[in-house]
Amino acid sequence: MNHLYSNHKRLLSALLLVTCNLMAAEVTAPPAKIENPVKESNLTQVVLAPEAAKRLGIVTTKLEKRRLTRTRLFGGEITLPALNGSGKGNKQSVYTILPSLAPAELVRLAQSQIDADGQVEQAKVQVQSAQIALNRAEQMRRDKVGTERSVDDARIQLGLAEANLKTAHERRDLLGPALLDVNNRSTFWVRVPVYVDDVPGLNTTVKAQVGGLTNSSENATRLAVPVAAPPSANPAAATVDLFYEVKNSDASLRPGQRVGVSIPLRSEDENLVVPWSALVYDVNGGSWIYQALQANVYQRRRVQVLRVVDDQAAVTGDIVAGIEVVSMGVAELFGTEFGVGK
Repeated sequence: MNHLYSNHKRLLSALLLVTCNLMAAEVTAPPAKIENPVKESNLTQVVLAPEAAKRLGIVTTKLEKRRLTRTRLFGGEITLPALNGSGKGNKQSVYTILPSLAPAELVRLAQSQIDADGQVEQAKVQVQSAQIALNRAEQMRRDKVGTERSVDDARIQLGLAEANLKTAHERRDLLGPALLDVNNRSTFWVRVPVYVDDVPGLNTTVKAQVGGLTNSSENATRLAVPVAAPPSANPAAATVDLFYEVKNSDASLRPGQRVGVSIPLRSEDENLVVPWSALVYDVNGGSWIYQALQANVYQRRRVQVLRVVDDQAAVTGDIVAGIEVVSMGVAELFGTEFGVGK
């Protein structure tokens, strides 16, 4: 009986040992095995003959680390200048609220501008008349045929006429530029509503770019200069207005037109920068550059594009500043590496 019990015990121990070994094998065995792995740093090098490099138009440049100004696109609106120079100095006008006026109200405003222009001309005539009367009174006093009181009265009338002229100028300036002369203007302003928390991050002291409502390369842009305009804001939308002056020499802009305004951001960080022409994309969307290892020897290096400004791209990856990268002929070099080039 003891012999049978001992054999049974040894059999259970053997089964338990085999089971544990199988479980350990399942745990330690890798699910996949990669043989002869190739790192991206060891990719194929492209060696060109001198005549081949010349035929492909290969041009290299140094990879630089510098600031690349970033911009942010906002919606803007073409307006007439909010300052009018018809009087003595530039005065604030009401044109900043004109986009909210109905067409009938705009017509009444245009009529008010015409009336105000007439009042300015009348005030000028009154000043000239008062000045003539004062000159005559002073001459009569010198000729002993006039009185001091008549001279004082003439001076008072001249002062009143000059005050009326100043008031007429102020009233006309308040009504803004002539609405009926809009088509002849070579300069407009751009009003850009910006959320109040976004303003500190914008560099509002430098020029902006005015173009379409999208950041498409097909949209033509023009420079816009920041101007000191009367403060305006929209409390309901929590926005403040930035104003820029833009030239309209081609007469393509119209008051009320919606435009896109790219305003530079305040940025202190530096990035590795390459020309946009130095980048090439593979079929999976990966971005690459070609590093020039030595004369006519090139190696493809993977990079990530952080942003693109004009014809410059900020990139990051296993690269350092100072290396030579191919800036022209990249597509041809890419085709040569994969056997589709010439």
